[in-house]
Amino acid sequence: MKDFDKNGVVYALAPNSGKTSRVSSRSASASRTQIVATRSSDGEGNAMDLLENQVQTGTLSGTKDKEDSWWRVDLTEKYLLYLTSYTLRHGRDKSLSVLLNWRLEGSVDGHEWTVLKNHEKDLGLRGLKPYCTCTWTIDGNSNAFRYFRIVQTGINSSKKFGIFLSGIELYGVLIEKSSSCY
Repeated sequence: MKDFDKNGVVYALAPNSGKTSRVSSRSASASRTQIVATRSSDGEGNAMDLLENQVQTGTLSGTKDKEDSWWRVDLTEKYLLYLTSYTLRHGRDKSLSVLLNWRLEGSVDGHEWTVLKNHEKDLGLRGLKPYCTCTWTIDGNSNAFRYFRIVQTGINSSKKFGIFLSGIELYGVLIEKSSSCY
């Protein structure tokens, strides 16, 4: 596995990826899944920038400088994911405001959250090149989730509270919910 390869769920389902979902065999218009990215506040860029997973590029995109900032991905009511690993891309063209302290959470309903991984003083996104990427493995949780959220738990490398991200990829086992599950 390589950061932002073509094997992730975001690559398969992102609305602006310029392709149809490979998860469904229905017609192109019917198989188009509109997964959504949101964030706690709008700073630079757009929340949907998180779903633009071009391999070598990034976009200036972040929340405002507020404590408890977060980014969230909704796979929609159609899907649940057993997450095995995830990749993030820093959201600045310089090594400023790099995310260091956060937790990854999963939820089925968007209200009750399960912590999937805690990061404290994690230097994975702090690189010499712009828009650095890193992948982490998820150990121990065997539940499937619809929502995934990055929640800031401390200051970034600029001693502020904004979260600058310009990409996420989710890896694991994706299941399509049948209409009888609703």
